[in-house]
Amino acid sequence: MTTTGKRLRLARFRLPRSRYGLIVPIDHGLTVGPIAGIESTTRITGWIDHGSVSGIIAHKGMIERLAAHRCFSSSVGIMMHLTGMSTLAADPDRKLRLTSMETAVRYGADAVSLQVNFDGENDAHNLELIGNIVDNAQPYGLPVLAMVYDMVAKPREEKVARQRHLMRIAVELGVDAIKIAPPDEISDLPEILKDIVDDVAVFCAGGTIRSDEALLELARQAAIHGAAGVCVGRNVFQRAAPGEVLDRIRAELAAVEATACRDRAPAVHEPVLRAGMSRKPDGAIS
Repeated sequence: MTTTGKRLRLARFRLPRSRYGLIVPIDHGLTVGPIAGIESTTRITGWIDHGSVSGIIAHKGMIERLAAHRCFSSSVGIMMHLTGMSTLAADPDRKLRLTSMETAVRYGADAVSLQVNFDGENDAHNLELIGNIVDNAQPYGLPVLAMVYDMVAKPREEKVARQRHLMRIAVELGVDAIKIAPPDEISDLPEILKDIVDDVAVFCAGGTIRSDEALLELARQAAIHGAAGVCVGRNVFQRAAPGEVLDRIRAELAAVEATACRDRAPAVHEPVLRAGMSRKPDGAIS
């Protein structure tokens, strides 16, 4: 029963009639303050109910305020972010749990998320944080998304291997979805996603502000190589017209999906046999 509930709730973060999700995180305020695009609830209400948004990630205070403005349609998945730490802190990469699972349920969240920044010294803390949150979410049937970020500077090949290892840790501890930062070289994305996407839904973040073309190419490559979609914040809400870029990302994901469907479709000259039919030696069907 719990597994069914998790599957149904996770499906709410997909776009209608699509296998992909376009999730917009707006949890940045706790970490870095009122940055451009999310200075106030009023700024967010202008685009948060856009039809190309399949889900949002936010802290409990913002969810409550947006709900008071009736900003959420029934088709938008709500994910409550449970962890955080301000960049004003001495150790900003050591994220702490700030919200209970009961609060997430009471607020009507469809899923919960946490962030773990691996700096090479806080691994034990991060593993314990992931494990405890997954265990706590299980009785409620709430899916868990882990934002898994590697903060250690390494050469390119080592960086890819470390990212894959950290993602596998999250899989081993039972998360249902993972959000990763985009690699410095987009050509590394296939190797990062390889095999791991067979076991868990992976969403690719937008990262720092990039051009429209670069953002769309990132979404395209993520979808082609097995990601469950994108989880893009600043590259949406810091655009002059967030709705336009949301529509363009959605169109890019739809194009990848349409191409995949055509590739899987049987050729016109090779009819699909129905039950009870057989093929004669001359190729005719009886």
